[in-house]
Amino acid sequence: MRISADHIFTGADSVEAGRLVIENGIIQEILAPGESDLHLENTLLSCGWVNSHVHLDLSLPRDGDRVPGSFEDWLGSVVQSRRALGEELKEISAKGIEESIAAGTTAVFDIDPEGHVLDAIQYSDLKRVIFREVIALTREDDNSDAWIEFLNGTTDPRRELRALSPHSPYTVHPEILNSLIQLSAKKRLPWAMHIAEAAWERELLDTGTGPGAKFLQRFGADPSEFVRKTNLLKSLGNPEKSSPGLIIHGNHCTTEEMAMIAESGSALVWCPSSHAYFNRPPHPAPQALSQGVPVLLGTDGQISAGHLSMLKEMNSAQKAAPTIPAIDLWRMVTTAPREWLSGLGQSHLLGSGKLQAGDPADLVAVSVPQGSGGVLERALNGKILGCWIDGRVKTWEAPE
Repeated sequence: MRISADHIFTGADSVEAGRLVIENGIIQEILAPGESDLHLENTLLSCGWVNSHVHLDLSLPRDGDRVPGSFEDWLGSVVQSRRALGEELKEISAKGIEESIAAGTTAVFDIDPEGHVLDAIQYSDLKRVIFREVIALTREDDNSDAWIEFLNGTTDPRRELRALSPHSPYTVHPEILNSLIQLSAKKRLPWAMHIAEAAWERELLDTGTGPGAKFLQRFGADPSEFVRKTNLLKSLGNPEKSSPGLIIHGNHCTTEEMAMIAESGSALVWCPSSHAYFNRPPHPAPQALSQGVPVLLGTDGQISAGHLSMLKEMNSAQKAAPTIPAIDLWRMVTTAPREWLSGLGQSHLLGSGKLQAGDPADLVAVSVPQGSGGVLERALNGKILGCWIDGRVKTWEAPE
């Protein structure tokens, strides 16, 4: 089929009118405006959006606009909730998958601790990188055989990539963390980790004291075993020991650490709505962009973001950092995550995001309201009209 739109976004500096030619779920070419099977007037058409950090098994209502207590208390309650919900997490994950697609997301980088998301997503068209989350507070928590079995278990490599996610530097024993990073490098796979999320993390890793130490003691771990003798990011960024990864949040990364992230080929994932929920200080995303760090957007869990919409996430990002141009926000959910994956040799999964010949026809259409500002700025306040995965319509609402 041929889909035409008044505005087509390919990641380039300008947005042009044109027609996409799609055959067997693959983009063949972009033509000049003309006869088409579907014309989208006053609409922006782009590749489908990527949610670069999400916990689909936490697709639960959040408790207000701000976290009701401390972050460590909230984190402890999440651990307890997962244990209490058990198999219900499959149904919760399925709900999150449906909501994500309805909101224009065609691919997710999900962190799945127990396999509930994996069970729910296996029959979905949603493209995905599934990171098996690892929490291992002691040396005895090493479960290498199960982690390797998980990595080798992909049955649909065209749609799914599996990788590992040590939860954080303070919830994975340093010896196990090193083995996970080395395993990822050996298999040429990315990794994902929550790093510099809380202000107390640096104190814990430097001295074994502070709120983080009390958090570990609450779960029977010894904080002194988590003290590092070197900069964590420096060791993770060693090309001889590590493949590139996703630095989730990175709220308190320094200028020096941002340079290490850029040098290592890793990416920073910003979750603006979740960031606001925890009342964090301003996120370093603008600084990261200026230092050449790829910045991607994620929702985190619905339990903290309050939604699973990348359009809302772009709006949250614009509100939090108004100096970032709209085009950079759009790239954070379209071309940037795909370029990062391509740099790891995984371009087959999501394509380029530039709507080039050979890319999968994963698309989203958004209305462009009238008003001041450029097309991309106005589209941030638009309405999702349609979403396609491999050329198949997943959601559709006829333009008014």
